[in-house]
Amino acid sequence: MAISTEIVGKTFGPFVRDYTFKDLEICALGCGCAWDGKVDLEYVNEHDAKNPDLKVLPIFGVPLTVNEEMTTTLDYGFDYSGSLHYGIDVYFHAPFKMNDHIETFVTQEAIWDRGEGRGSLSKQVGKSYSSDGTHLCTVETYDCCIYDGGFGGEQPPKDVVEYPDREPDLVYEEVCGLQWPLIYRMMGDWHQQHIDWSYTEQTGLARPINHGVCSAGIAMRHVIKLLFPGEPERMKRFKCRFTSPVLPGTKLRTQVWKISDTEARFRMVDAEAFDAAVAVGERTPKPFLNFCIVEWE
Repeated sequence: MAISTEIVGKTFGPFVRDYTFKDLEICALGCGCAWDGKVDLEYVNEHDAKNPDLKVLPIFGVPLTVNEEMTTTLDYGFDYSGSLHYGIDVYFHAPFKMNDHIETFVTQEAIWDRGEGRGSLSKQVGKSYSSDGTHLCTVETYDCCIYDGGFGGEQPPKDVVEYPDREPDLVYEEVCGLQWPLIYRMMGDWHQQHIDWSYTEQTGLARPINHGVCSAGIAMRHVIKLLFPGEPERMKRFKCRFTSPVLPGTKLRTQVWKISDTEARFRMVDAEAFDAAVAVGERTPKPFLNFCIVEWE
């Protein structure tokens, strides 16, 4: 099936999600909260199941748009087996409740051609609304379909984020749990590259990999802890590009550069590979997350 751009500009939905505090906790657990029974318990301790009260990890807004139902509905002829999440840019407008009915409308904004052998790049924009009509978040999501380049479309615009030329101001390290992507799958991203060892073997990877959003959620926990601990509701924007797959079991290091009192740049790297490259004077390896911006109030 050939790539078709007729879908560009069209809006689909509503994609409906009825959730309770348990779904908020599953999302948080899939992004590593409470991996040792101590870290970030505020995201998974509801205190009273009849009247739950916990902090919401804002990454919960992303799977409202980024899920298999949306991906299969907005089918423009791409090869699903070669689909890789390229990045997200999320704007948070209002807090999530403990239980709610959410409707998300997704617009196919663009399909770009990166060239033969480099794939296509797709941009969708999801807008999620609570049961009372409150606009909760806007999710810009990008997918690179590696087998679908060279169809004659426009090239994607450049997207460059500048980093300060200095050592990071803040650093946080954590080992990615082996089962985190298995938990995050419950948010509706069922791609086999996150669970099936035989599937990922054919791609040359050592094991099933993290979802991009799962890795972004890990980094989000880190930047909240470093910049405005215990107050995730202050986050207003979270942008990142995924440049390398994250393998569970990897020691992750999130590096943060403060730009102002309400803005920072960050990246998340393989700590051991990064240190090994620095030790021998080699060019540092690609980070897992790049072009990263966080804004808060």
